[in-house]
This record gives sequence, structure tokens and C-alpha cells, in this order.
Amino acid sequence: MPEVIDVTFEPGGRTVQVPRGTLISEAAQATGLSLATPCGGKGLCGQCQVIIQSGKAGEPTEAEREHLSPEQLSQGMRLACQARVMDDAVIYVPATGELIADKSLKAEMVRSVAVEPHVRREWLRLAEPTLDDQRSDFRRIADAVADRCPQLTADPLVLRELPATIRAADYQVAITTRGGKLVSVHPSDAAPPYLGAAVDIGTSTVAVYLVDLQTGQQLASVASANSQAQYGADVISRIEYANTHTEGREQLRNEVVALINELIAEATDRIGADRQQIYEVTVVGNTCMHHLFLGLDPQHLAQAPYIPVTSEPMNLSATEAGLAIHPQGNIFCLPCIAGFVGADTVGVIAASEMTRRQQPVLAVDIGTNGEIALWSGEALLVASCAAGPAFEGAQIQQGMRAAPGAIDHVVISNGDIDITTIDNQPAVGICGSGLLDGVAVLLELGVVDTSGRFMDGQGSSGLSEAVVNRLEGEGNERRIILANHQQTSGSPVALTQRDVRELQLAKGAIRATIDMLLDYVGLAPEDLDEVLIAGAFGNYIKPDSALRIGLLPQMPPEKVRGVGNAAGAGAILALISAAERTYTCQVAEIAQHIELFRQREFQEIFAERMLFV
Repeated sequence: MPEVIDVTFEPGGRTVQVPRGTLISEAAQATGLSLATPCGGKGLCGQCQVIIQSGKAGEPTEAEREHLSPEQLSQGMRLACQARVMDDAVIYVPATGELIADKSLKAEMVRSVAVEPHVRREWLRLAEPTLDDQRSDFRRIADAVADRCPQLTADPLVLRELPATIRAADYQVAITTRGGKLVSVHPSDAAPPYLGAAVDIGTSTVAVYLVDLQTGQQLASVASANSQAQYGADVISRIEYANTHTEGREQLRNEVVALINELIAEATDRIGADRQQIYEVTVVGNTCMHHLFLGLDPQHLAQAPYIPVTSEPMNLSATEAGLAIHPQGNIFCLPCIAGFVGADTVGVIAASEMTRRQQPVLAVDIGTNGEIALWSGEALLVASCAAGPAFEGAQIQQGMRAAPGAIDHVVISNGDIDITTIDNQPAVGICGSGLLDGVAVLLELGVVDTSGRFMDGQGSSGLSEAVVNRLEGEGNERRIILANHQQTSGSPVALTQRDVRELQLAKGAIRATIDMLLDYVGLAPEDLDEVLIAGAFGNYIKPDSALRIGLLPQMPPEKVRGVGNAAGAGAILALISAAERTYTCQVAEIAQHIELFRQREFQEIFAERMLFV
């Protein structure tokens, strides 16, 4: 029987007993601590760095020696997915941007609509019973709303409290109904607010928006890194985990349900509300996230022809979903469109009212899975591409999410390079918009050529001395320092040759998909009235940089607009308006999914669009 050792994680002091030789990532998981392993624990990304403050671990693996310098290894830095604890140990987990910047949460596309949610609140003055009026307590309420809800029903849980409630209230009550069902009864003068929550389950980030269902006002918004990331950064690795582990699917479902419950608790705590005041939750997410939330088998999403279990809109009870809201609460999952075009894209399309416009418009949701929607003025086309996680900071040597300390913008200033960081904190890494800006600046300066290659030492004669002094290494090890020691709280932050290659793969896939969709309906870039960039990335992107690297076709930069978390906005609209919910379902029905990735033409265009021209 293996010897058991104590492993403590700081900050927080979480201690767990595990067998000697356990992976650090597995020990962390046993404490409930989510360590992101974007590559699925294969040692490919180097993102799960921890520091062993005391105790021993096994010899560094080849992957660790590739990602960590001898100096870092000597200081106790290891990769959690590779290093095995061999003795009682204290392990420090550095801050890696798990906090989500407020700017990433903005659901700017919530339009002004008539607030008519499926959940309704009514104030009633009921006639007291007499010998001449012996109607039941429930019938008394049902008759009062018969013109608006002719077939009212009630659950026994509600009926159990009904007699005491209406008599204590002197027959003046506030009732809450949903879809013809009585879900709560309170005294008129003591009825708490009735709330709803919109949830956006992203591959990298989960966001929750708390909404007053009477006014439609957003009361709070919170978000966190998706804790499923410890099982892989992208949907394919999570599908693989679900299929290759006995309880993998249930683990992934439990992770996201627990996280949503934590975020709901945080949101309600912020406004002094109770979770049981939430009567409905709307949910968006890509098709894989949708399946994992519902506990559906996602394996066929990863195999041609990429068939989902269901793409229809779904209603389920709070108990079925596992969400800690009002026991009579309802969960509505917006419809998906195809295997890799999910309810999040439906939310973007609905929030932006693309199909209600007269002119062509393009929406691009940039993430690990790039999802593109094109409204031609007559038809709605959607497609997806495997962009990879570069835009979200993964597989970039010093990449991170859009969190405090992330380099979010890079500019040319007096012949040198200058940066800004989120919340003006010391630089600790670089997020997607900073990566995009950085490469655009390197192209403008001539540090990187159209093929994506860093210039060698002999080609730097035309650069300023300040820029030349930032360049280090040769060949595939070539890099440029963006933030020096004075601008960071530790090591310098740099862009590497490999980082540029990762960006080329991501932008090439998205641009090829855009070009092929335009060609499919016979449109040119100049025919587009507007290009909407959705997602957290859209809050930070500079149109000039997107155009400079060729992420988007050439067009006036004023046509490019970041629209924030439009998927979350779509979920909010479906929460507060029955008419908007109907519209989201109609959008999914008329969307025509175009499968591009396996077409030979796509591969050729993809290769061309990787170039910075």
C-alpha cells in the first residue's frame, strides 16, 4: 500500500492526504482547487506553473525542462500536470489571472425591450371564503387570474404553505407564476423581489448576470474561469476526457454546475438577495458546453459528421439542472444550431438583431472555437473553425486571460514600443488583444515579415536602438521584450517566434472562414455594413490591429465594432422578454450551417490567410 503524504496548497492553506507519487494537479483537484491545465495535462502548454516551497518532487520531466529554465527549476518551480510529490509538501499557486476583469463581463447589446418575462408577479385582493363561497384556496387564486391564465396549476409544495400564507396576509397576496403554474405566494406587503439569472458558459469563462424580472434591470454580474479547464483548454480535449474516464462526463457536469451555483451565490450576496428569489435561469454556451451542462454525451460532436444529441431549446427544473435557486424555478437553454455552432452564437445573432437589418452584417465570436455568422440581407449563414486558444492567451508562452496585469494594448511611441495593462497593474502576461496589438506593431516596425518570421540580427539595421535592444535569441528562440523589469513584478514579458506562429494559425482559420462565407453568397468585404466582434476579446480589440494582421478583410476601421458579451446579452433578452425568446428560437431555425473545414478549398485559403498580407 503506497505511503500517504500531506500536501498543502497556498495561499489558502488547503491540505490533502494523497499517496506518494501523486501528480500535483491531482492533489490540487482533491482539495477542490481548480488548476487550469489548458493542454489537458499533457505538458504541452506550460501554463500550470506552481512553486514547491517545501518538500520533494520527482525529477523534472522532459516537458518541464522545455518550459522551465534551470534557474526556475532550482527555485522550485514545476508544472502541476507533470511533477509528482514524493514527500510532505507545501505548494504555492501563483496568481494566474483567474479573476475576470469587469470589462470582460459587459453585455452591451441588451436592447430596450418591453419587459414581459415568462415569470410574472401579480398582486391580488382575494374575496374571503364564506358559507356561500366555499371555493378552495387555490381556486380562489385561479379564478382571480382566469382571464390571463385560464389553466393555472400548482405544485403540492406550494399548496402546503398556501392556507397559512393567505390568511396571515388577510387575503392580500402577491403571486408568482411561470407558464401557467403557480410557483409562490407571499403577503402583498412582504413579497421579495423576483429575480432571474442569465448564464453564459464559455469554454474559458463562465459569466452570470442577475436581473430584476419586474424591471429588466441588471443588478449584478460576476464571472470566473471555467473550472473545467483543468481537464483541457478546448472542447475537443474535454470531449476526450468525458469519453476516456469512467465518470468523466459527470465530473465535467458537476464542475460547471458547482461553479454556476457559486457565481449565483456571489451575485445574490452582492445585492443582499436570496438565491430562492431566482425563479428562472437562461443558459447559452457552445454546443459542447451545452451538452456537458445538461449531462448529454458529447462524443459525436468530435467525430464527423459532428452530430449533437439535441439542438432544440430545452426547459428543465432547477432540481434536474442541479441549480440552487427557487425549488419551482425553471432553466431554459437556448437552442444550438450545429455541432460547433451553439446557443452562444444564437445569442449573439439575436442580441444584435442581425436578421432584422436591411444590409449585410458579419458577426465574429472569437474564442478557442471561432464562430462566424453572416446575414446577407436575405439569408443567415453560420460556420465555425478551430481557431485554437491563442486569442484567450493559452499556448502563448506568457499568455493569460484578460485579467488585471495582462498586457492588453501595444503601441509604437517615439520609435519604441509601449504597453498598457488591465487595471494599470504591473505586467504579468499578455492577453489576446495584447497579442494581436503586439504582432501588428512588429509588422509595422518590420521586426516580423509577412511570413511571420522574426528578422535576424543582420536585418535589424533599420530599427531604432530602443527596439533592437528588446530583441533576444535566434531562430525559433527569437523573442522581443514588451515589458521590462521596471514594468513587471517579476520576469520580463515577451512575445516569441512561437507565439507569432500560434496567432497565425488562429487568425488564418478565422479569416479563411469569413472569406468563404462571403464568397458563398457572392458578397465582397465592401458590401458589409458592419462587422461585430463578440466576446470578451471584442471589448479590447483595436480594429486597426485586426485589419493590420489580416484577421479581417480590408475595410474602413469604423465598420468594425466590439460588442462585448453579446451571447450573454442574448441570454438576458431571452430572460426578460417572451417575444425575444421566441426570436432566438426563430434565429436557430432559419440559420444555414455551412461546413467548411473539410473542404479542400478551405485548406488552401487557410494556408494563404496565415500570411500577414
